[in-house]
Amino acid sequence: MNRKDLYQSFCEVDDDILERSETASSYHTVPIRRRLPAALIAAMLCLCLMGAGVVAIIYADSIQNWFGHYFELVTGQEMSQGQTALIDHLSQDINQSQTVGETIVTVDSVTMGDDSFYLLLRVEGVNFLKRHHYDFEEVTLELSPDPMEGIGGVGSYGLKFHGLDGDGAALFLMDHSYGTSEGFKPDPTPLEVHLLLENLVRGHQSEKQKMMTEGIWEFSFTLDRSQPPESISLPDTEVMGLNLDTEEEECIVLSNIELTNTGIRFQYNYENGTIDFRAKPEVSLENGATICWTDGSCTPMRDRTTLNCSYHWIIPVNLDEVVAVRIGEEEIPVF
Repeated sequence: MNRKDLYQSFCEVDDDILERSETASSYHTVPIRRRLPAALIAAMLCLCLMGAGVVAIIYADSIQNWFGHYFELVTGQEMSQGQTALIDHLSQDINQSQTVGETIVTVDSVTMGDDSFYLLLRVEGVNFLKRHHYDFEEVTLELSPDPMEGIGGVGSYGLKFHGLDGDGAALFLMDHSYGTSEGFKPDPTPLEVHLLLENLVRGHQSEKQKMMTEGIWEFSFTLDRSQPPESISLPDTEVMGLNLDTEEEECIVLSNIELTNTGIRFQYNYENGTIDFRAKPEVSLENGATICWTDGSCTPMRDRTTLNCSYHWIIPVNLDEVVAVRIGEEEIPVF
């Protein structure tokens, strides 16, 4: 099985595998009202397995280059000019470094969604070995303004090791996403980020770890949200899913479907129970490639009968190149 086949197989990973993989990654949840762990665990597993395939030919001097490599890794094709332009449009340089001992951690750059973002981190000054996994013992992320303050919802963030680049630096990709009980509301104001990383270690959380560098790396920076991703409204769609309360197949109507460069949002009535869509959302591109989700969450809205769901693509996509969205077994054409 090659890397692309591995990626495709985990676009439809089953719940049993997800449950067994719960200790595979260092993910964190922020205060929530409801959490759907299967979605978050799948994000961990997909990033973990794909990250393990990164080899020492990447020169990730920006998150744009990183996504260019990642796109080719999961699709077998190079990014188009339109796809490259999209990543450039959504990305910002940060270039902040902190040094503890001889270990330099750099928050390199960010790619912004309207309810999510991806951070590329590089770690240098350590003799990293390709056969090992690396991590930080503690990761803390705080945002101001907090998008869920006084509202409630679901949020998560995680930091995943993605191998070494051509200079021997360790690459980490951090992602953050959220969904609120009031539904999505755009906010163009700057987002203040405080990131704290503690103790660089070698090895997975599930095994005995070796301390590489003891210390704290602390960063504060501002993210510009004035140029949000594009979006397309899609028609209400009936889909089949498994009712987690009755354990029976059920047809529901998804409404307020909004496709964006970085994900998809929709709502449905959950008075009869929460629905598991089994095969989670994915997009089909005109070049034949498929991009699946990396994380997702659903939270009850204030009426207590509507579930507000938000899923995010593993790689941002150019909407001009999307031909269809698949949710469960239903395919929604995109014109």
